[in-house]
Amino acid sequence: MKKCYKLAITVAVVGFGLGTLNVAQAATFTVNASDQGWWAVEHGYGQNNGRNDNDNTNYITGYLRGLDFRNFFTFDLGAIAGVSSATLQIQRFEGAVDPTETLGFFDVSTPANVVIQKNSSPNNSIYNDLGSGKNYGTFDVTTSGDPNEILSFVLNSDAIADINARSGKFFSIGGALQGDLEYENYLFAASGNGSLAKLVIDNTHSATVPEPHTLDGIAVAGVACLWLKRKRKASLTV
Repeated sequence: MKKCYKLAITVAVVGFGLGTLNVAQAATFTVNASDQGWWAVEHGYGQNNGRNDNDNTNYITGYLRGLDFRNFFTFDLGAIAGVSSATLQIQRFEGAVDPTETLGFFDVSTPANVVIQKNSSPNNSIYNDLGSGKNYGTFDVTTSGDPNEILSFVLNSDAIADINARSGKFFSIGGALQGDLEYENYLFAASGNGSLAKLVIDNTHSATVPEPHTLDGIAVAGVACLWLKRKRKASLTV
């Protein structure tokens, strides 16, 4: 029987040593924004002086009609964890005035239940928060194009780290145009009737699994041992 046990152990060791696979298991999740919108700076000169409404999903960012705007997107991450990449997808709508505007995305320290209270706009503290802090990526965006086009922004490693840290909670992204905004510089105007932004998340991890022929070999070794054991027992009882 010792030989039988040695055979089974040898097959197991060799099988798992040579017959295992490192399999990359990937899953992609698309999370719709639970809310989105804009906040204006105080003391603007626009018609409504920067007042907003909680039901308004317009996410303009930039300078328009005497008002400075910055936008935000808030996502309920649920139980998503182990994120390896994330892409923010938002509809283009309308932009002006330069052919290309530089758009930056930033972390948001304002709690989600506060930033969604858009009827409290204007507010300098929240406005500043949406365009400062950790940068999640800076992108050149053309102001012309199909208003229905979905633009994709691949977020950087700082964003990935914060998404993973916010697993099971809400995660917000702030958006702000960069540079001189003295003229009519803006992106995403007339976006109040559009679809919600999306966060496309990839979750990738490695798992070690035995190849099918390895499992077969272990099973054969087990059967062989059982047969030898029964044969030996039969010879002893004759």
